[in-house]
This record gives sequence, C-alpha cells and structure tokens, in this order.
Amino acid sequence: MLLSDLGKQIEAYRISRNLKQAELAEMAGISRSTLARLEAGNGGTIDSLARIMRALEIEDRLLDVMPDAKLSPLDPRSDTGKARQRVRKSSEGEAGEEWSWGDEAP
Repeated sequence: MLLSDLGKQIEAYRISRNLKQAELAEMAGISRSTLARLEAGNGGTIDSLARIMRALEIEDRLLDVMPDAKLSPLDPRSDTGKARQRVRKSSEGEAGEEWSWGDEAP
C-alpha cells in the first residue's frame, strides 16, 4: 500500500511536469523499467528514489521523510545538544520493571 501510494505520487508528479517515463529515467540516470517499477509500487532502491527526486528538483523533500531525532521533549538525554552515537541497553530497574501509576495498596 505504501509503495503503491508513493509510486502513484511519483507518476503524478512526473506527468504534471509533462515528462515521459523515458525522459525522467534518462534525467535521473536510471532505466525506464526501474522508473516504471517504482511507479507501479513494485519496489526499488533509495538510490533510485533519490535520483528521481533530484531529477525532478525536489531532492530537499527526501529529508522530510524522517523526523529530526536530535531533540525530543520526552527524552531528557536530548537536552545535551550532542547527537547520540550509540545505543545502550538501559540498566536494570530503569526499563526492566513494568511502570504503574503507583495507586496500588501497599
């Protein structure tokens, strides 16, 4: 469903720019069959998608796909101003215990 919707958007954008598949594929440096496969929602690579978006002069929108992970109001570690470089398992008790409201009788 997602790939199909993305393919339809690529096709609609290409058509709105009055470009044939062969023309856009040549501009992007990919084969026409690769473009046809992407437009049909049958998969492709991020590289092919980036090439198509660059050829359509909308490559800046590719970065809008993922949200910025640097700042999160829910993660106190993101206040440090430094980007995290590694993933570390939380210590025992921090994430190992199930959270509750604390309204249970003692």
